Amino acid sequence: MEAQKNGVFRYILNIQDWKILEGKYHFLVQLNIDRGYKRRSPENIISMNQPFNEKDFNFTKLVSEEQIMNLNNTDKDDIIAINASPIEYCHSLLLPQRCKQLPQLVTKHSLVKAVELFSLSLSSYIRVAFNSLCAFASVNHLHWHLYYLKWRMLLEYIDLEEYAGPIQILGNYPAKGFCIKYSNVQNMDDFVNWAFLIINYLQNNQIAHNIYITRGKSNIKENKEEYRDVRIYIWARKSSQGAKDIHAFNLAACELFGHLSIKSKEAYENVTEEYVTRALREATEETFSSVAAKIKALVESQINAVAVQKQTV
Repeated sequence: MEAQKNGVFRYILNIQDWKILEGKYHFLVQLNIDRGYKRRSPENIISMNQPFNEKDFNFTKLVSEEQIMNLNNTDKDDIIAINASPIEYCHSLLLPQRCKQLPQLVTKHSLVKAVELFSLSLSSYIRVAFNSLCAFASVNHLHWHLYYLKWRMLLEYIDLEEYAGPIQILGNYPAKGFCIKYSNVQNMDDFVNWAFLIINYLQNNQIAHNIYITRGKSNIKENKEEYRDVRIYIWARKSSQGAKDIHAFNLAACELFGHLSIKSKEAYENVTEEYVTRALREATEETFSSVAAKIKALVESQINAVAVQKQTV
């Protein structure tokens, strides 16, 4: 890879060790010491409304060697770039409308691009993630994470609870959250619109959140290896702003999904499922409970509005 030859990575990916934690949730834990000590220091994020600051590090400052490809033929506004501090294979950044210098807030355009890019891969191991401000976003410039994780993960097939319309609840898991499956809508526009309805509510109410897009096991019983569905998980969570560094890992989107990158050998050796479970609950349980009824009402209102619109056509 040209970027690696040109030395633009802060380190070459080297996962020193890995393990599946014993227990019911099968958390994947990886030891990545380099990411803990060689990555760029995160930006000081103090608010969900923090504006873009061109004086801080941002993705308009990337050198050409860090830019992988342009997603448009007419301009260089939507690009894929390397992540100079990778956590896994092909860890890259989707930078939608990069030159507009947008803060780290999901736009409809960026969500569409993330889902489109995700859908282009035939691999069942592709993952896309987003960390909001105050949810361990390290740069206040709109970006999504893209990488491959060649492990079968619990949240690809875990049973979900019915909630409202096509939205389901991730209830039997320490990090309670919302989920929409493509199979529930069978339409890309609706898939994106329902996800954005929840995300936009959280943004408008300044509630920190993490998003994770993954392949999901389909309901084809005769073939247990089919991963043709797509799931978008959305977690409302406690703000990380001002939080003390008391955990062995940052509780960002990957960690909520069950993929933990740990930066010290001691923490790696001592981490247990009980420890991870407690951390995930502390990050999400209270906030989920505070927004669940409001988001359900929002979803039901949208369903009613669509029904009325159809009747008047």
